[in-house]
Amino acid sequence: MPGITVEGVSDTGLSPVSYDTDSPNSITDLNKTHIQTAKRVLAIIGRYELSHSGSVTKTQDGSSKFLHEVYNKVAAEEPILMCLPAFPFKSPNTSSKVLGRLPDKAEEFALAHLNGLCNAIGDIYSPGAKLMIISDGLVYNDLLGVPDRDVWAYGEALRQLASRKELKNIEFSRLKDLVNISVPEKLDQITYVCNATNFRLALVTRFGNPDFDSTLKIGEDEDTCMTYRGYIKFLSTDLQDVYPVGEGRSKSQYKKGVEYVAKQMLKRGDAFARAVREIYGNRLRLSIHPSTGESKLSVGLLPTDTSFTTPWHSTIAFRLDGTTTTGHWATFAQDENFELVYEDGRPSYFREKSEIFSFAEHLGGITCEPIYPAGLMIRPAVPGSLSIEDIETSKVRALAENNSPVILRGFKKTRDRDLFINMSHGLGVPTGWKFGLVLEVKDRGSETRGLNNVLSAEWMPYHYDGLFKTEKRKDESGNEILVSTPPKFQFFTSVTTSPKDTGFTLFSSSSMMFRYLPQNLPLDYLRNLTWSVSTSSFDATVLRGLPLVVNHPETGRPCLRFHEPWPQSKTSFEATNVDIENAGEDHSSTEVCDALTELLHDRRVAYYHAWEKGDLLVSDNVLAMHTRSDFTAGCDRELWRINFD
Repeated sequence: MPGITVEGVSDTGLSPVSYDTDSPNSITDLNKTHIQTAKRVLAIIGRYELSHSGSVTKTQDGSSKFLHEVYNKVAAEEPILMCLPAFPFKSPNTSSKVLGRLPDKAEEFALAHLNGLCNAIGDIYSPGAKLMIISDGLVYNDLLGVPDRDVWAYGEALRQLASRKELKNIEFSRLKDLVNISVPEKLDQITYVCNATNFRLALVTRFGNPDFDSTLKIGEDEDTCMTYRGYIKFLSTDLQDVYPVGEGRSKSQYKKGVEYVAKQMLKRGDAFARAVREIYGNRLRLSIHPSTGESKLSVGLLPTDTSFTTPWHSTIAFRLDGTTTTGHWATFAQDENFELVYEDGRPSYFREKSEIFSFAEHLGGITCEPIYPAGLMIRPAVPGSLSIEDIETSKVRALAENNSPVILRGFKKTRDRDLFINMSHGLGVPTGWKFGLVLEVKDRGSETRGLNNVLSAEWMPYHYDGLFKTEKRKDESGNEILVSTPPKFQFFTSVTTSPKDTGFTLFSSSSMMFRYLPQNLPLDYLRNLTWSVSTSSFDATVLRGLPLVVNHPETGRPCLRFHEPWPQSKTSFEATNVDIENAGEDHSSTEVCDALTELLHDRRVAYYHAWEKGDLLVSDNVLAMHTRSDFTAGCDRELWRINFD
């Protein structure tokens, strides 16, 4: 019986694959729906592919292997289980490379990034995905002069961080779980450190290959060669404090020492990889290292524009617009445009300097924390010390213009309607609704009040608030036309405790979106496009000639202005039709709309806000588009909303 070729896997960067149906390991009853789902899962993982890794070609064998693995999970309706050897310990170079021994904002964003990968799979495949992080800290730490107790402290802090941030798709495993030695089921610092040497010895004894030749393997195997080069790169700076060049050690001796350590790491890494395959062979194997893709899929852990993609080798820095970059901490410390920010009394990250990050200093001040993937969380630095009346509205507005949304949590009197209205006047000029200044956003069943599904419990399309606010004007020819006049900002407060796992408000910033544009839809192309939209709702609005990209009135940055197409199949209310008017010969309207819609929902872009009672939220309606997920009809979820310019 001939092999069956599965076409179309190119959207993951992989080659078309063939299955020999005579093989005992092949899929004998291919289900087209399952194949498409498996391909979509691999395409999502492909979004997180390690960048800055050079030209790496994924082999047909590799693509076949991973499509086969994912297909089997989909066919069995099981979660997509993945594993990633990573997060060992912080680099021992704290003099110029990392900010300390414990996880900081770089680890937080890396874990959130990986949790988002799992969420993205769950968005298109209901059984979802889980990622097991297998710490390889004890495999290598003694080679780098890192104490066992530091490996323990780092791993424990990671687990606490994931729990505190509710990263529910992330799981953890230690070297203990790969080797069979008698230790207490629940380890503490003392029992962990006492057995660290035993864990390493058991790994090498059980899984080590006495004939492994690092030099030979580097020359024969492309994956090993790329890993070795990565080791050399990082060790060259990691070991600067451990084995400093100077009296008694020349630069050439240091270089030889680094190469020796790297080869020892390869030998232990071979044993560790063998153990991972045996213990976690049912999981899709991810890697932080460049790879051919034959046996593992390379992923980047941080949203960055540099080659520093692992948080334990670098420091993260935030620009005013929320975009991130990474590098050695000494580099940012020497840059007068950045300042070091402390969290819990420890240095955590750098951010672009600006006076708008602080207010109410005479009352204790605030903390202003970046949120993954975009936005800011502002809290009183002293819990309970500030009320809505103490908020410096001009600075909140400026923050929102650069990085939306801005959430203010833990402030008093936020559910006082008069104070809420007063704050809106401080933020700008309230524009109001046709039925009043404040919109009470809650499930009203079939009562639309002319707002389509805004006051329902069903999922909404991404939009920019440009359909419900329009004006009739004269064009250059004197003809009357309908013009979209959207408010520049939204201002919310949550007056109830909403369910934490439903009824999210989603925000997608153009600053993040445009980082991930596909190569065939560059920003210069999108700038020239116009679009039209029509719906029976909002007084039967029809708008034409709308620019797809506009410049922000304050920052000048390009911003997307769009409405997600919303056919009748997606709503119990009125459909919304969208058409790209001048897509050109190389693209169709559907293609452009689909690409933009996918990016808006991309977990690297979309921030899902779970409301807590008393939350205030300000979002720039030019910079960020928004929507709302569905929720249980009739649940206790109510927001107050004011629009302002």
